[in-house]
Amino acid sequence: MSTENSLSLIESLPQELLAEILARVASSSVEDISHCLTVSRTISSAVQDDHVIKRLNLRPQAMNPILTCYRYQHLMVKAINSNNPAAHYIEGIKQFFAYDNRTVGLHHLRKSAEGSYDNGTYLYGIVVSCMGNIEEGKTILRTLGWEASRRRTKRAWREVKRSMRFVYVILKPEYTATLKSNQPPLTCHK
Repeated sequence: MSTENSLSLIESLPQELLAEILARVASSSVEDISHCLTVSRTISSAVQDDHVIKRLNLRPQAMNPILTCYRYQHLMVKAINSNNPAAHYIEGIKQFFAYDNRTVGLHHLRKSAEGSYDNGTYLYGIVVSCMGNIEEGKTILRTLGWEASRRRTKRAWREVKRSMRFVYVILKPEYTATLKSNQPPLTCHK
């Protein structure tokens, strides 16, 4: 089958089916979906669909959220408007830690957790716990299923650490107060 025939076959698909196919491509790679933009107008318009943007794989951007301050702004706006949980995670880190805007940062981290993005759930649960709402933080962290298996939680912890490596975090007074009030007794095994 020639390339022109393949392209006409793809363009003849219903818009919903084309959007679902492209959403699956987008969930694996931003580069692959960017190639789809150059193929034809039909495919390009389907890529703009919210369903595709919501499932867009932003893992490379999530590993260095500060990079999105200078690049990917247009993509990030589209992804946040489409409720992409990874985009909310990235924006939550930037707002809460880099710009010291706690209200907006917590809002985005909560949206990420609600979208079942493991890194966002983990970071939101930890931040809520550090702010003194320990029971709420535990409830949030339980959604990762850490009581049954720690594998998912450990992976989220590693990826959050990797995401935060370029972010300068100021130790706030309520964090140290929470740490002191929850410090394990000296008889506790490390």
